[in-house]
Amino acid sequence: MKVEVQKKVNIIQKSMNSIRKIDKTVHTISFSRLAHEMGIPLKELTDIFLDVEDMFLNEQKRVTRKMEEFLEKGIKDCKTPNDAKDLMESSLLKMIDLLPDHSDLVYSAIFYLPKCLAERDRTKKYYRQKLRIIIKKGWPGKIDSVLERQTDLVLLSLYGFLDYCVKVNKRERKEVLKDFTNMINLHLQDRLFF
Repeated sequence: MKVEVQKKVNIIQKSMNSIRKIDKTVHTISFSRLAHEMGIPLKELTDIFLDVEDMFLNEQKRVTRKMEEFLEKGIKDCKTPNDAKDLMESSLLKMIDLLPDHSDLVYSAIFYLPKCLAERDRTKKYYRQKLRIIIKKGWPGKIDSVLERQTDLVLLSLYGFLDYCVKVNKRERKEVLKDFTNMINLHLQDRLFF
């Protein structure tokens, strides 16, 4: 890992630990107090992040960027329905593996910070587009209205699943993943009614 990237990761980790200990809301976070608590000059912190919102946005984008790379490669490599089904399952596992230990802080802040909200909206549109492709390839034969409805329902379920996963530890995430994957597969097997 590059020195600058490692420095950024360390600052984010220390900041999240500090936020977890002291702050109750995003709006009370102070860069000067974070810098003091981490024992670094304020300038070092502000050279990397413009403000607290930028720090949360960075963490949000880190997960999103890795998921987008994973999905783009997976869709490109999908040749059969089974490939698409495997991609759906592996992408769910990848998503929960990418979530950092402090994901509860990051994802709770997304709804209050304008830049994070804009990124969430962009990501949601992107996931919808890619889910539609995966569903169409993995569960062929659906009429367009069913494909659209199922895509929307899977996206809604995915965000509910993500909301649950950010609040529990990694072991619990993997336990519920099996049930969630089965639920999605059962839902997508129906060609006409959902």
